Amino acid sequence: MDEEAAVSEAHRRWGGRGAVSIADQWLQARCLVGELCQGPRFRVRGRGSTWEAAFLDADARLLNASRRRSDGQPGRSA
Repeated sequence: MDEEAAVSEAHRRWGGRGAVSIADQWLQARCLVGELCQGPRFRVRGRGSTWEAAFLDADARLLNASRRRSDGQPGRSA
C-alpha cells in the first residue's frame, strides 16, 4: 500500500478527518494512521513499519478497547 492508498483507507475509516503521518523518530513504527483533531493535533489510532501494519494495529487497539470490563478491571489483551 502506498501513501495515497493509505490516505484513502484513513478517509474510509474515519471520514474527512482521517489522515496519515510519518514519525521519523521511530524507525520500527514510522507509519502513523489516525484522525486530525482541532488545531494541528493528530490522534494516533495505529502505528507500524508499513501502512498495512499501522491499520492492523488500529484494528487491534479497537478490539482491545472493546474488551474492557465495566467493573474497572483491565481487559484481556488481544
